[in-house]
Amino acid sequence: MTQRCPHCQIEIDAPTLNAYEDSFVCPHCAATLSHSQIDIFFYAFCFIALVSLLLITIGHINTFIALVIAAVSYRFCRGKLFESRFRLIRCTF
Repeated sequence: MTQRCPHCQIEIDAPTLNAYEDSFVCPHCAATLSHSQIDIFFYAFCFIALVSLLLITIGHINTFIALVIAAVSYRFCRGKLFESRFRLIRCTF
């Protein structure tokens, strides 16, 4: 997935979340980058809340089971639907 480096503003192929542990390096400017944690939590919360609410109200499924189904489905859908929307941020440790 191509995204723009926030430091040098050049298009880079950002790795998936599973491909690195804490951060990765931009191949052009050597800046330490990571996906925005705020975006990750925001998309996860919205997806899990929406799917579980639909399962509870329309499907009449138990709340605990609906939350588990929503969390697992987010895990499987994250790479295809959401990771390209996560902003890249420059890490400063």
